Amino acid sequence: MNNDTNFPIKYAVLELKESGGYITNYKDIIRGYIVSKCWVVESAIKYFSDGNAKVFHKVIFPYKDLDTLKTSLRNDKEFIGERVTINYDFNYNPHPIDIASELFYSYDEAKVIAEEKNKDMKNHIASKVYFNTSDLKFKQTLSDYAQEWAKQLSICQLFEKLSLSETEDMTITDSINQDKKFQLLKKL
Repeated sequence: MNNDTNFPIKYAVLELKESGGYITNYKDIIRGYIVSKCWVVESAIKYFSDGNAKVFHKVIFPYKDLDTLKTSLRNDKEFIGERVTINYDFNYNPHPIDIASELFYSYDEAKVIAEEKNKDMKNHIASKVYFNTSDLKFKQTLSDYAQEWAKQLSICQLFEKLSLSETEDMTITDSINQDKKFQLLKKL
């Protein structure tokens, strides 16, 4: 990614996914949530018939390829892939786009939300175990799921560390005009 873009830069919570295989019907598997810097390409307000409104942001995360990191770890390396290049379609819409419900000015604010989401994931581990609670294998199976989840989360945390290190050149946008617009959208 060249550094001549003028997109605002903020922190957001990135949902790290791993490519699923045959067992998951080729659906991506959510492995955890991390904090990442991102380019904000669009913010919008969606209104609902009940009178409520929701703000959402179209963002581009510079790194989000968890599969590459896992492959590199098998080779005793730590590589998160190449930085995403912003491309444009025929109508000059940038891609690849992700949707973020919240943007943050600081890492610490975003980290609180990422940790809450990871805690929710951990709390749902028991729902994956299909045994009766009186079954002797239940505790072992639950323990196995918890250990696997902790392993996956540690890989996600490594991804976050490497991503933040690779994006040190991206400075969080702090211009007055953009901040006023951002605050107005955040109030909705």
